Amino acid sequence: MDGLPIRDGVLLEKESSMLEFKPGLKGISESVYDTYSSFANTFGGRIIIGIRDGTNEIEGVTNPDARIQDIWNALNNPQVVNENILLPGDIQRLETDWGSLIIIDVPRADRFLRPIYHKKLETGTFKRNGEGDYRCRLSEIAAMMRDKSEISYDSTILEDMDFSDLDLETLHAFRNLMSAHNPRHRWNSVSDSDFAEYIGAVERDGEKSKLTIAGLLMFGKEHRIYREFPRFKLDYREYKDYGNSWDYRLVTGDGTWEGNVLNYYIHVSNRIVSELSTPLIIGKDMVRIDDTDIHKAVREALLNALIHADYRGNLTVSAERRNHCIRITNSGLFRIPLSEAEKGGKSDPRNFLIAKMFSLIGLVERVGVGVNYILNTWEHDCRNTPSITEDTKNDLVTVELPLEKEQKCGIRERTILRYMADNPKITTKELSELIGVSVPTISNDIKSMTEKGFIAREGGPRGRWVVLSGELLF
Repeated sequence: MDGLPIRDGVLLEKESSMLEFKPGLKGISESVYDTYSSFANTFGGRIIIGIRDGTNEIEGVTNPDARIQDIWNALNNPQVVNENILLPGDIQRLETDWGSLIIIDVPRADRFLRPIYHKKLETGTFKRNGEGDYRCRLSEIAAMMRDKSEISYDSTILEDMDFSDLDLETLHAFRNLMSAHNPRHRWNSVSDSDFAEYIGAVERDGEKSKLTIAGLLMFGKEHRIYREFPRFKLDYREYKDYGNSWDYRLVTGDGTWEGNVLNYYIHVSNRIVSELSTPLIIGKDMVRIDDTDIHKAVREALLNALIHADYRGNLTVSAERRNHCIRITNSGLFRIPLSEAEKGGKSDPRNFLIAKMFSLIGLVERVGVGVNYILNTWEHDCRNTPSITEDTKNDLVTVELPLEKEQKCGIRERTILRYMADNPKITTKELSELIGVSVPTISNDIKSMTEKGFIAREGGPRGRWVVLSGELLF
């Protein structure tokens, strides 16, 4: 275990999304197990016991060996927490000149074990957001319960929906794409009902063919999708300037098109890349011809959102194209750690059947390397760094692909810009506290942003910040 940064009995670190301090003089508080739950259900994190509330002063832990044993006893008691996911080395004692500390390193729980909860599922399931734990809503608990199944949720059979609930025009469009991609496939010549069964859109139950969730979402009639998924929404917007008024929008529920997943992809995959600076040629079969890696990366991001979306979430899928970036968001966090997804080689799609359907028309070619491919392509070809963020509070994943090579604006720089726009008199110390990095780091960022022309200073030390690149706020 690495040493901790301590000066004059004060821990110099600050609480964050993966670090929490707890007092220890009066024993192990119940809130330790709330934080254990929140770290396990989010990204993992470290709990340090023996730190005074509000001051970061080390107060120590009374009888630390006995308290460590108390923690192990609690973790192995299903009446306290439902699962113990710690290994022997994950709880350690650290001696300092000001007292003993207990360090608990909580890993992110495997999706098959989540939700991890304290005492009661409904009231003791927590997640981490910023510097605090929050009690999960029932919808968040339900999402974790769906994800823990070994069987892909989109293979679920819908008892009250059958083949007649499919939009045949959409199904035929898919068949045409598949025939063009693989002209000799033996399924090309079978009936529509048999084809739907072979690809997993329907399941036979005696004489009846009942829809799977994948079949409904991919090819279903929109009003039938809403019956099963009341919050279903696929949204695409185009902005010509840096404001909030869109110039083009395609959204489910407006009655102008049959809003299902395949139709959305067909419409959006062409438009979202249509104004990129590199040439684009699409064949009649929707397969890329002389496509650039940039176009492939955008489509990969769109496919990832549709394949990994939690279709019972609040947002489902949203994509937008602005002059300076492409942004794609979907409900449902990654089912594997983002760091593993970025490395490539491992995939755990939330909707396995939908992914399989897209693969039949040649649109899922890099299983397990999609995120890695997007990041590498963008940094190499666009000379800019994309961002992938997970919003734990709202269960959203957002991929942002910056389009302007000359404006190398990182995530922290964009955050600084937004704070400066809201409060032009904000100080470097205030920015340091809000963002959670040191004052020298903020000072270096500000120097770099000034040189790039993002900001300027008016009025000297007592003056104000002027944001010169307002488009980077969006």
